[in-house]
Amino acid sequence: MVNDLPSVPGSEDLPDGPAAQDRPRAGVQPAGTCALDGCKLPVPSGRRGRPAKYCSKAHADQASRERRAADVAAVEEPLRQAEALAQTVPAAIAGLQEYLERLQVLLAQAQDGALNRVNRAEAEARTARQAAADADARAEAAERARTEAEQATADARRARTEAERAATAARAATEQARADATTAIEAHRQAREAARQAQTTAESARDATTAELRQTRQAHENELGRLHDAARAQTDQVERLRADLTRAQDALTTAREALAAAGGETRAQQMRAEAAERAAATAQRAQSAAADRVQELGGQAAALQAGLDRAGRDLAEARATLASTQALRSHLEADLNAARADAAAQRERAARAEQDLAAASTPAGTSVASASGDPGGDGQVGPPPS
Repeated sequence: MVNDLPSVPGSEDLPDGPAAQDRPRAGVQPAGTCALDGCKLPVPSGRRGRPAKYCSKAHADQASRERRAADVAAVEEPLRQAEALAQTVPAAIAGLQEYLERLQVLLAQAQDGALNRVNRAEAEARTARQAAADADARAEAAERARTEAEQATADARRARTEAERAATAARAATEQARADATTAIEAHRQAREAARQAQTTAESARDATTAELRQTRQAHENELGRLHDAARAQTDQVERLRADLTRAQDALTTAREALAAAGGETRAQQMRAEAAERAAATAQRAQSAAADRVQELGGQAAALQAGLDRAGRDLAEARATLASTQALRSHLEADLNAARADAAAQRERAARAEQDLAAASTPAGTSVASASGDPGGDGQVGPPPS
C-alpha cells in the first residue's frame, strides 16, 4: 500500500543523504600545487604564517570568485527545486488522504475481526477454565477417596498387625500361665511337704520350749528371791548412804563457806596477780625500750668505735706525718745551722777582706807592698786567700 504512493517530481535530483556529502569534490589538487582548478604550478614556500594554497594572488582571487558563485548556485538550485516540489504537494496530499481513509477502513475491519477472535478465545478460555476446575474438583475428590482408601488399608494393616501381635502375646501369656501354674503346683506341693516337716519340728520345739520354760520359771523364782534379799540389803545401804549424804551436805556447806572465803582471797590474789602482770607488762615494755635503747646505744657505740678507729687511723697518719715533719725539720735545722756556719765564715772572710782592703788603701800599706816585692808589679792587691 505504501508503494502505491505517487512519487514527488524532482526528488531524484536531491542529494541522497550523508553519502552525497562523502563524495569527493571535483578539482581537488594534490598537495604542493595551486588549489585552482586547471593550474599545476607549485605554491611558494618558506613564508611565515599559514601555508599558501595558490601560486599567486590572481589565482587566489579567481578561486574566491568561483567559490562565491558555487555557494550562490548551491542555494538557488535547491530553492528552485523546492518551489517545483511545493507545486506538486497539494495533489500528493489529496492522494495520501484517500489512501489514509482506505487504511482506516481496513484497520477498523481488522480490529473488529481481532476483537471477535479475542472474545471467542476468552469464551473458550472461560469454558476451558471451568472444565479444568471441574476436572480439578473431580481429581481432588478422587485423590481424597484414594487417600481415604489408603488410610483405611493402612488402618486395616495396622489392625491386623496388632491382632497378630495380640494373638502372639496371648499365646505367649497362655504358655507362661501354663508354666507358672505348673511351677506353682510344684511349689505348693513342696510347701505342703515343708509345712508338714515344719509342723513336726514345731511340735518338737514346743515340747523342748515347755521344758525349758519350766526350768526358766524355777530359775526365775530363785533369782526373784535372791533379788528380794538384795533389795533389802540395798535399802539398808541406801539409808546409810542418806546419812552419809547428810553429813556430806553439811561438809559441803562448810566447804562452800570456806570456798567463798577462799574465792575472796583468790580474787584478791587475782587482782594482785593482775597488778603484777601489769607491772610485769610495764617492766617488759621498759625492758623492750631499754633493749631498743641498748641496741641504739650499741649502734651509736659501733658508730663511735668506727669513728675512734678512723680517728686512730688519722692519728697514726698524723703521727707519721709529724715524724716525717720532725725529721724534715731536723734536716732543715741541720741545713740551717750549716748555712749559718757558712754565713759566719763568709762574714769572717768578708771582715778579713775588708780589713785587708783597708790596710792596703793606706800609704804605709803601699810601701810595705812595694818593699815586699809584689810579683805583680802593678800595685794591685790580690784576692785574699780562701
